[in-house]
Amino acid sequence: MKFSDTSLSATPEVLKRKLGAEYLKEITLDASAFLDGSVLSPKVPAGTAIQKNGKLSSGDGSNVYGITLNDTYDDNPNTSVIVASAVINGANSTATSSDRTALASKVVLFE
Repeated sequence: MKFSDTSLSATPEVLKRKLGAEYLKEITLDASAFLDGSVLSPKVPAGTAIQKNGKLSSGDGSNVYGITLNDTYDDNPNTSVIVASAVINGANSTATSSDRTALASKVVLFE
């Protein structure tokens, strides 16, 4: 009998509670979002703060648009961004405290 062993990694769950009223927007991430300093990174992890133009948030809360719902890969930069009415699992989000404060005004809660 032949078999193969495959390992799958799971995306961390960004939503803490699924309310059914999360307000998601489709967005295409800018190529610069996949840069970690000057090194190309193959993915933007779920829970990353994003600007409206698809670039990473500056981290100071001034330009944050939403939080990525899923891991997004450079070969397909299309993703969904949570922009309002959601409860986010703070442990699985890379958003800075300033970005979290800015998103709180849109009723995005971090627990």
